Amino acid sequence: MARLFHYKIINDAFGDPCVFLRLLREKRALLFDVGDIRKISFNEILKVSDIFVTHTHIDHFIGFDQVIRAVLRRPMPLRIYGPENIIECVYGKLKGYTWNLVADYPLQIEVYAITKKGLKGAKFVASKGFKIERLKKISITDNIVLQEPLFKVKAIELSHGIPVIAYSVEEDFHININKVELQNLGFQIGPWLGQLKRLIKENYEYDSEKMLKPKNELLKITVETPKGKFSVEELFPLLKITKGEKISYVMDVSPTEENIKKIIEFVRDSDILFCEAYFLNKDKERAFERNHLTAAITGNIARQARVKELIILHISPKYIENPQDIYKEVELSRSGILL
Repeated sequence: MARLFHYKIINDAFGDPCVFLRLLREKRALLFDVGDIRKISFNEILKVSDIFVTHTHIDHFIGFDQVIRAVLRRPMPLRIYGPENIIECVYGKLKGYTWNLVADYPLQIEVYAITKKGLKGAKFVASKGFKIERLKKISITDNIVLQEPLFKVKAIELSHGIPVIAYSVEEDFHININKVELQNLGFQIGPWLGQLKRLIKENYEYDSEKMLKPKNELLKITVETPKGKFSVEELFPLLKITKGEKISYVMDVSPTEENIKKIIEFVRDSDILFCEAYFLNKDKERAFERNHLTAAITGNIARQARVKELIILHISPKYIENPQDIYKEVELSRSGILL
């Protein structure tokens, strides 16, 4: 089954945490955290439409300069989401350079600070020398900070001694083509199938009975096929509809009960959870001092949240000689042996 989301981990567990998430057939990607991104190619950066920053410590944000250098001449806007200080941090980065030669550059940057009261936005336009333009506040429902036909992104605020944001990207439902049925009905593979999928994503929802239901009963939608024009619903036999993927990203979180409860609920039933496991449980006191999760806590979160796959991205350099101790503790906790 073809998946919409294809991830690439940029650095090992002792490097800056960063995940490059490519969208299948969309020529587009999402980036979670933007620390050391030297291993991401120029062409890959050009595909990044949205960056989701957990917080602006240097190991999560220093790569912003590299992104800007790559996309300066790009017509597609760049959107950045982050904690309450993200607008000031982006503005500070942009103010650190001289922009007298970019008047004909098309780049626009939209920055959204995720707060308890909603999204606070600002825009920076290359042709205006990246002067700050404040945007209207946007209310948030069900933690959704970005809603598109193909997917949605949710965010919650946690604590790392400072506000830090956790993210999940979710596909409501996934569409695959039944190639046997396609052949039986005499249809040819072509770009029209992509158009069919997009029309369904935009105009239908996947209900609790695992059926496609139109968002507007009065709207009759058609698609042009190699065999002529058909209504979308006439083509349902060609489709295999399954539940969409959920991918969550949680980094640099204080090991408090409040944080842990919020994370478990937020990442529940994730297909993939990218999470830190910075300290061993024997160093729990240090974990509280430094505002990081232990391996035991991370494993317990994955177990209670019924996460299918757990990927550890952030481990303290103090364990670089024996990283297996971290992974072992995670698995013991995840299996319920270590509580």
